[in-house]
Amino acid sequence: MPDPHAQNLVGQKAGQRHVLGMALMTLAVTLNATKDGLAKIMVGELSPLLILWAQFTVTLIILIPLIVPRHGWRALVPRPLGRQTFRGLFLTCGVCLFYWSIRYISLAEATAMVLLGPLVLTALSPFVLGEHVGARRWTAVIIGFIGVLIILRPDFSGERFGHFLAFGAGASIGLFYTFNRLLSHVSPPLVTVANAVIVGTVVLAPTLPFVWELPPADDVMIFVAFLCLSTLGQLSMITAFRFAPAPIVAPVIYFQIVAATAFGVIVFQAFPDTITWIGIATVVSAGVYIGVREAR
Repeated sequence: MPDPHAQNLVGQKAGQRHVLGMALMTLAVTLNATKDGLAKIMVGELSPLLILWAQFTVTLIILIPLIVPRHGWRALVPRPLGRQTFRGLFLTCGVCLFYWSIRYISLAEATAMVLLGPLVLTALSPFVLGEHVGARRWTAVIIGFIGVLIILRPDFSGERFGHFLAFGAGASIGLFYTFNRLLSHVSPPLVTVANAVIVGTVVLAPTLPFVWELPPADDVMIFVAFLCLSTLGQLSMITAFRFAPAPIVAPVIYFQIVAATAFGVIVFQAFPDTITWIGIATVVSAGVYIGVREAR
């Protein structure tokens, strides 16, 4: 007969690990939001392509010593090459469009648009992954896209251009998530991250002669802080998934909007208007609902 006391202890330890995983994810998205805020400061002076290439390069420098001793150098060659290349391209496109968009719109608005990625994944699941999506999740997807339209209030002038860039970023990230799901059993998590970053680094390298410039003296420390926060955020996110399963920690990602809003208010005195908040709340609610449904 199972020992109820032993089962209790196992349950408590699992609960403690889940709380730690959620705390690490909260730290990760806070660091990422702060990193994005620093990127917003720099994109007026530096190309988003250069910023992202530097981010990817530093990430690789951190990941390679963690991967090679355990998996060997061959693990750094993306396999299968075709799918891994598309996956890396969608990540690169999504982040570049995001950095470009924050030249024009607030961090909170851009972050909300990028967080429609899980909705894109859900919408594509029946067609690309062969997964069943029930009526409730389809409803959540539709409601989420209505939230996007509320944020966009479509026209192609001024700030709306930034919204459409952010929408493109969210769609690209959604496709990146779809390829993540397709390739989830191919490589260990660290190798999977490195493969996408390698593709992005290689793809961006030919643009460097056209966009290369040193950061202005006033921005050097900002650039260094950006790279440090990017690395710490990535490592915190990877570690979070070691302590708790994805369905437990994934909804915490939406806290990034809170962190992005706080940074925008403190540094840029930018606070989304009421209609934008309605759109943000709609997108977040739909995303959290889908995350909770997938956890069941």
